[in-house]
Amino acid sequence: MEPQEFSAYFKILEDTIQKKEQFLDELLGLTKGQEAVLAGEKFSMEEFSELMDKKEVYIQKISEFDAGFEAVFAKVKPVIEEYKKAFEPRIKALQQRIKTVLEKGAALCALEEQNKARLGICLGEKKKEIKNFKRSSETVSGYYKNMTGAVADQSFFMDKKK
Repeated sequence: MEPQEFSAYFKILEDTIQKKEQFLDELLGLTKGQEAVLAGEKFSMEEFSELMDKKEVYIQKISEFDAGFEAVFAKVKPVIEEYKKAFEPRIKALQQRIKTVLEKGAALCALEEQNKARLGICLGEKKKEIKNFKRSSETVSGYYKNMTGAVADQSFFMDKKK
């Protein structure tokens, strides 16, 4: 591979990492949106799911860019090693950008873990609400059955021991 051809491949690597960084920024924004939904007074599963769907698109794009980056890098790695001095400034810039992408990825993972814990709490509260609603419904239903005499035909056992 000639240095000129390598330059074109290197440009592809730079563009790919730049796009990945942009997608990570979008993903971070959506994850912060989920954090706001979870921290809100009234948890909305619809809003949360909508944000999850949007995140899915970006995650898919990031995966595609990762695969492309790895394929191109595997092709040019021998040339990078051979012409390291000639492309040193571009290599250092690419390394810095990769470091930034990794930092954003780590921040995203940390925020996801926080959101996961908050989601568990929110879903636990929803479960309690549903359980209480069901218990209240059964109590009301039993009360109305008793008041209408629907239970009067049943026999009851009373212990007469003192």
